[in-house]
Amino acid sequence: MKKILLTRLPEDNCEDCLYFQKRGFETVEIPLLTLKKRAVEHSFESLVKQSEWVFLTSQHAAAFFFQQLRKKEFETKKFAVIGEKTAQILLTNNVVVTFQAPYPTKKHLFEAFAACYLEPTTILYPKSNLADNAGEAGLVAEGHQLFSPILYDNYFPKKNQQLLKEALLTQKITAVYLASPSLWHRFLAVYRKTDLKEMPKLYCLGQTTRQAIIKDGFTATLRNEA
Repeated sequence: MKKILLTRLPEDNCEDCLYFQKRGFETVEIPLLTLKKRAVEHSFESLVKQSEWVFLTSQHAAAFFFQQLRKKEFETKKFAVIGEKTAQILLTNNVVVTFQAPYPTKKHLFEAFAACYLEPTTILYPKSNLADNAGEAGLVAEGHQLFSPILYDNYFPKKNQQLLKEALLTQKITAVYLASPSLWHRFLAVYRKTDLKEMPKLYCLGQTTRQAIIKDGFTATLRNEA
């Protein structure tokens, strides 16, 4: 049976496991990341107080956000989220979602919000150390004040790097699923340390990851085209 490597955290793989198993793949899970909450300073609470809105663009950002604060510190805030998984974290914490992106990408969240809310406001956008600043300038250009503190760190443990190398060399991985450019770059760095001559078939979540793969000279198929 053909094998596909899933590279996200186990809790993020449930849907992907079923999706690819239905398409005849045996799934192998090796997360190419670990997330660690940062110890936030008093300035973080100050930014929360200054903000009318909180933007949460992943379920992990949402989980870390609620770990940092007591409910009374955010109960008057309006929340904008990227998709259903993030919205579910809010519901679990008894928080109402005020605005949800029409499609689950940061680009669509920022653009849709700017189109719906023309009156300038203050926005807290807590993110990971790897998050880019794409789209932020557009919100600022519309008059919104944006705070974007680093809430958690995303890194690639050495143990997982070794697990990935061993899997590539011994398990005959025929395909890999990648959900972000950082996962692709981490996979490629380890792959290049092997003596393998043929890249596994690459599947990716969206166009941003696909473009990162193409930029490095490889091709990829979008998940929904698998």
